[in-house]
Amino acid sequence: MQNNEHSESNRFRKFLQEKGYYIVLFLCILAVGISGYLFVSGAVSEKKSLNEQTLSVATSAEIPEDKSSSSGSKPQQGGKTQAQKPASGSAAGSQDTADAAAQTPAAETLSVRVWPVSGERIAPYSMQELSFNATTQDWRTHDGVDLAALAGEPVRAACSGTVTAVYDDEFLGTTVVISHPEGYETCYSNLAAMPAVSAGMRVTAGDTIGSVGASALLESASSSHLHFAVRQDGKSVDPARFID
Repeated sequence: MQNNEHSESNRFRKFLQEKGYYIVLFLCILAVGISGYLFVSGAVSEKKSLNEQTLSVATSAEIPEDKSSSSGSKPQQGGKTQAQKPASGSAAGSQDTADAAAQTPAAETLSVRVWPVSGERIAPYSMQELSFNATTQDWRTHDGVDLAALAGEPVRAACSGTVTAVYDDEFLGTTVVISHPEGYETCYSNLAAMPAVSAGMRVTAGDTIGSVGASALLESASSSHLHFAVRQDGKSVDPARFID
């Protein structure tokens, strides 16, 4: 009896030694197969669940999208209405500007009506070239024209304007300055003392503003005359541009 059991045990041990490797390999393959099946099944289930969730989210998102598009159309119409108001206001503003421009008089220019005195020019305007000064015996610029006139001869305003200054110049003697539109000024020098006008007076072309004198020390060697100058924005310009 014991011999039989021992024989069975030996055969089983021999079988395991000969076939055990294949049994273990089969079990490993079976385990890998089962694991793979479980993994694939789980992945498929997870993907299916994810697709269902995505579909649910997309379906629920469609409702607010439709509401927003329908509600967004109203502000768009309101925006168009608001855009039209500035356009009409701009047109009204342009009309107001045009009306204001029509009511604004055109800018005046210097319009010399008369010679301040009737004599001829004895010394021309010369700011670009030097001219000889008989008093100082040198060559220098001359910012006006010297018009021959007897002492005491009336001096007239060349054009209408407002007297802005009456003073004694160190070199050109008693001087009257009259302002005109666009920054123009006419200046009358070498006058006799006590001119007929004062600062602030409004004068018309041809009005007497003083008389010819001998107060210009810088031109005392010249014959009796009026020194007449024109300035624009403080810069000297040739009086011949305004008086023929």
